[in-house]
Amino acid sequence: IRQLSREQVSGIVALAPQVRVFNVLRGMAIGVPFVSLQTASGSDGVSLSADQVAGAQLVTEHLIGLGHTDILHLAGPQDWIEAESRMRGYLTALREADLPTFPPIRGDWSTDFGYFAGRELARRRDFTAVFAANDLMAIGLMHGFRDVGIDVPGDVSVVGFDDIPVAAHVWPTLTTVHQDFGELGRRAVHILLAEIRGEERPDFGAVQPALRVRESSAER
Repeated sequence: IRQLSREQVSGIVALAPQVRVFNVLRGMAIGVPFVSLQTASGSDGVSLSADQVAGAQLVTEHLIGLGHTDILHLAGPQDWIEAESRMRGYLTALREADLPTFPPIRGDWSTDFGYFAGRELARRRDFTAVFAANDLMAIGLMHGFRDVGIDVPGDVSVVGFDDIPVAAHVWPTLTTVHQDFGELGRRAVHILLAEIRGEERPDFGAVQPALRVRESSAER
């Protein structure tokens, strides 16, 4: 922020994944308009987000609709905004369906962790579906399951989040939540330009997610 201020920028878009970054921003005297892209509340400036909670609830409800009642959550790291929001959506869906919850498994967003989790979870088998908090962990998870003889989705359904390009090309193709990052960026710039020009700020809501149903999820 200090470097950008020295360069005399007219406005700033702040995109950061961790709560503590926005805590720091709140304590800074930022002398230009700025927009924060986040899902947590309480930032200075204007906050703009994709609805991570709604997306997680949507994909968990998809599993519930397929007849799954024992659904694990492979979560992201603590202090990450997306991880906490996606966990909240998962828990909301289970609570509203009056289904049991399991302690979340904290991951690090990587395919390697997903692969490790798949091999370890194969020893439990007290679940029929897993919601991984991002696509990379979901892809690693499916690989780990496959290596120990667990069929996806025949034995266990797996869903992810983000809809990264490769999600439609892994085997089985991954059911996931699509986020329109391009639209989020366009809205951020529209808001920032209005602030810089002293115009009325566009009133955007959260960017709504969409479910992409593919082959990795199936009826229980």
